Formats: sequence, C-alpha cells, structure tokens
Amino acid sequence: MLKDIHKIRSIVFDLDGTLYVHDELAADTYECGVLLVARERGIAVGEARELVKNAERGLIENLEITPSLTRICFELGIEATEFHRYLKTQIRPEQYLDYDPVLVALLDSLHDQCQLYLYTNNNLALTGQILTLLGVADLFQRLYTIEFTWRPKPDAEALEFVMCDIGGPPESFLFVGDRYDIDLRLPDARGCSTLQISEVADLLQIHKLMHIIP
Repeated sequence: MLKDIHKIRSIVFDLDGTLYVHDELAADTYECGVLLVARERGIAVGEARELVKNAERGLIENLEITPSLTRICFELGIEATEFHRYLKTQIRPEQYLDYDPVLVALLDSLHDQCQLYLYTNNNLALTGQILTLLGVADLFQRLYTIEFTWRPKPDAEALEFVMCDIGGPPESFLFVGDRYDIDLRLPDARGCSTLQISEVADLLQIHKLMHIIP
C-alpha cells in the first residue's frame, strides 16, 4: 500500500520476480533445491521433489504464507549457507538474462530522486551477476542479500536490521516486490509504503505518483 509518497526517501526492491521475471531461471533454482535435498537425503530426485512439495504445503498451512525456497530447504534440514553455496555452483543467470534498457531507464530516473536499495533472499554472488547482466549494478546504494543476516524473508528481525542500517522513519521507505507475503507484509505492518508488482513495467506506478518521467 502506498502511503505518503512525498515522504519516501529510500526505495527497497526485491530482486527475483521483481526486477526481472524469467520462468526458466526460477524453475532451475527450484530444481536445485530438489537436487540438493535428494543428495543430502540419499534419495531419488522424484522422492525429493515430493518432500519439497509437502514441506511447502506444511509451511503454508502453519505460517499462512507462501514460503521462500530457502525456508523450504531449511525445513528439510538444509541450512541457508549450504543451500546458497550449492546455488552458486549450479545457477548460470547468463544463460537467461541480458541488458534490459527499460529497467535501466526506470531505475535511473528513480535514482535521481531517492536512494535505491536491494533486499533479496538471493546470495551476493548471484545477485551481483544478475544486476550486472541487467545493466543496473551501479544504481543501488547497498545490497542486502541473504548473507546480511542469514535469515530469509519474511523475517521481522532481519527487516529491522535492514531498516536501521538504511536509516529513517518507516514513512520514508517504499518496499517493492512481487510477493506480498514474503516481500511486503512485514514492511506494510511497520508503516512503510509498499508496492506489489508482477512485471518491470509496473514500476511506472512509482514514477506516476512521484511525477517523474523516465
């Protein structure tokens, strides 16, 4: 929910599914989780896939939110450090992503008005690669990746660390993401403005409200 747009000084973006959308890359990441569960449990891939699906269903029932893949793997006994170490060896974003002039133009025009930050459950190595491929690596004041707290979103304590590190009252923040439960529910509860989007073009909503022409 967008509150007082005129008070916003810091825009905090999610990464995957927000600054880019690519179903094949998302599927590869999910499959990495399945393969790691299979390896660690010593079971067949099909059995591991069922375990991951069942763990996801259980977390949805218990937490009433759709969990991140990092959280699902943790539920199955795989630490976030181990999961992301495996991702770094398996995922190749250069196979899917390249320079996005629309995203560059949209973020560059926002960069002139506010400080831009990234808060993601992805790891620093892959985040850096993705931002570089998209052409926006130099537009962010700071990247808050999983290594910042090793506590995947949504997590109230990790969010507090991020907001304190950036500085400013809740009304000075705008959080932007594609998943309300994971990216936006906690910032919304803290009194921050939030914007849920489903594609990069939706970022124009920010520009219209702030009277910015990208």
